[in-house]
Amino acid sequence: MATQNRILSLSNLIATNTGRISAYLEQHGLPTPSLDQNAPGIPLPDSAPDEIKTLRTELIDACSELKDLITGPKDLMRFNWTTWVSIKVILRFNLDLSFRIGETTTFEEMAKVSGLSVQNVTRIVRHAILNHQFFEEREAGKVVHSGCSAYLQRDEYARHGLVCYLDEFWPASVRTADALEKWPDSEENTDTGFALANDGKSLYEVLAEFPERGKKFGLAMANADEDPKFLIEAYPWAEHKTVVDIGGSHGSIMIDIARRFPHVTCVVQDLPHVVEAGQRLLPSELHDRISFQAHDFFTPQDVEADVYYLRSILHNWADKYSLLILKDLIPALKPGSRVLIHERMLPDHGTVALPEYKRAIDLDVGMLELLNAKQRSVQDWKELFASADGRYVFLGARQPKGATRWIIEAEWKG
Repeated sequence: MATQNRILSLSNLIATNTGRISAYLEQHGLPTPSLDQNAPGIPLPDSAPDEIKTLRTELIDACSELKDLITGPKDLMRFNWTTWVSIKVILRFNLDLSFRIGETTTFEEMAKVSGLSVQNVTRIVRHAILNHQFFEEREAGKVVHSGCSAYLQRDEYARHGLVCYLDEFWPASVRTADALEKWPDSEENTDTGFALANDGKSLYEVLAEFPERGKKFGLAMANADEDPKFLIEAYPWAEHKTVVDIGGSHGSIMIDIARRFPHVTCVVQDLPHVVEAGQRLLPSELHDRISFQAHDFFTPQDVEADVYYLRSILHNWADKYSLLILKDLIPALKPGSRVLIHERMLPDHGTVALPEYKRAIDLDVGMLELLNAKQRSVQDWKELFASADGRYVFLGARQPKGATRWIIEAEWKG
C-alpha cells in the first residue's frame, strides 16, 4: 500500500509540474520540449524564473523515481554492458560529423566516410538510437540528426567532453574496484583505477606525456565551467588589494577581477609553460596589474598577498597532499590573509534535492577513480584547515545563488 500511495503521489506531482511548465512555455511563446534536431539543448531558457527551474528539477526527480519503482529491483539490477559502446564508436569514427544538421544520410554513406562496414555502422547507429535517442531513423535506412546528435555537432566543447569521459574516465571506472582491492587505503594518485587502465601512470603523468590527450582533457574541462560573475559579485574584492591565483592557468579569473576592481593587483601561479602562455595572452592594458610566476604549490609560497585563491585545486588531491598545499602557504601569510577555496561542495545527506546530491556523489566517486581525491563537505573543510595549522580560522562556506561552486574561506590569524 505504501508503494501504491507513493506511485500515485509521484504521478500527481508529475502531472502538476508538467502542466505548470507547459503553461509557462506556452505563455512565453517557447517550443514544447522535444528531441528534434532543432530543439534547444535545455528546454527551459536561462531567463526562466527559479520557481519554474525548481519545478523542472522536481519533475525529473519524480519521473526517475517512478520509473525505478515500476521497474522493480530485479530489472533495476540488470547490467546493460553495451549501453555506451555505440556512442563511443560514433564519436571515434566521426559518424555524427559525417553529415550536416538538416541533411539525411544512409548507413552506406556513413560506412564510406568512416571506413567501417555497412553492417557495423547499421548495428551501431541503431543501438545509439534505441539507447540514447542519438540520431533518428524515420525511414528504414534513412538517418537524420536528433536533438542529441545535433547538440554535440553545435557544441564542440560538449562533444570533446563526452569523448574525454568515454576515452579517459570510463576505463578508469572499470578498474576502480581492482584498485581498491590492491590499495584499499591509499591516497596516492598512482594507485587508482585510472592508473591501472594506463600502465600504472597517474592522470597527471598521462596528460604530460601525451599532449593530444592533455589538449582534449582541457577542452572537456572548459565545458564544465561557470560564469565568473558568481565569484566576482559574491566576494568582497573591494576590501583587498593583492591576490595570488594558485594554479590559475592563463589567468582568466584574475583578468575579470582586475577589470572590475582597478585597485587590485594579481599574481597568477602555475607550471612554467602555462604561465608563459598566460603572459603572452594577457591584455596589454593589464600588464602593470597582473603578473605570472612559475610556482609548484608543493613548495613554500614566497608571495605575500591579501587573498590566496585556489579554484578547483584541492579536490584533485587527497587530504595528505591538500594539507601540504595549505602548509606551504604559511611562509607568506600575514595576519588577516585569506585563503579562498572555490570548489563544488559535497552536501550533507538530505540537505539538497536528490539530483543535486547525486551529481555531487557522482563527482566524488569520479575523483576517487581518477586521482584518489575527493569532494569535501563543510565539516571536511573545517577539519582540513584545523589539521593544517591551528592558526587557520575557518570562516565558513556559502554558495552564491545560481552557482555550482562554493566560496570556502579561512583567515590566517598568525
